[in-house]
Amino acid sequence: MSEQTKKLTAKDILQPALALFVFCLIVTALLAGTNLLTKDKIAEQERLAEETSRMTVSPGAESFSASEDGTYYLAEAGGETIGYVFTTTANSYGGQIKVMTGISTDGTVTGVSILSISDTPGLGMNAQNDSFRDQYKKAAPAGGFTVIKNGTPGDTEISAMTGATITSTAVTDAVNAAVAQYYEVKEAQ
Repeated sequence: MSEQTKKLTAKDILQPALALFVFCLIVTALLAGTNLLTKDKIAEQERLAEETSRMTVSPGAESFSASEDGTYYLAEAGGETIGYVFTTTANSYGGQIKVMTGISTDGTVTGVSILSISDTPGLGMNAQNDSFRDQYKKAAPAGGFTVIKNGTPGDTEISAMTGATITSTAVTDAVNAAVAQYYEVKEAQ
């Protein structure tokens, strides 16, 4: 009988399958162990990043306290509330984008920070640049901001990043969600 016509036996099939199964089991166990060892450190790093972002989007705040329902933070200085910090999300080109927005008690956006983004490097990732984020630092319009592609932006307009209109719109949607929450909080007071 030639090698080409040799029939496969159960051993010929089960031996490589068992080896692959054992290999996958070991790799899975190692990944699970790594996750257990690092998840607390990752959570702590995320908490510190959010704390730093709160200080960035609400300059002048000395401390922050969570709202009663836990959906936003009160920015405080000298024992008084000076603003609010909202964390919102929107769908972007590379997936979901997470944005933190600070708004003063008088309704002025004091800062915008991108907490997570996975858009195209050199285009959508430019949403992290101050030159884009600083456009929001003005009075928060009750109807929200709108994105324009050309021309000089007005009081309620944001100039889109070249080649990244989807990301510009996503950041604006997230900021607009924060603005809407701000007006809900103000109405409830």
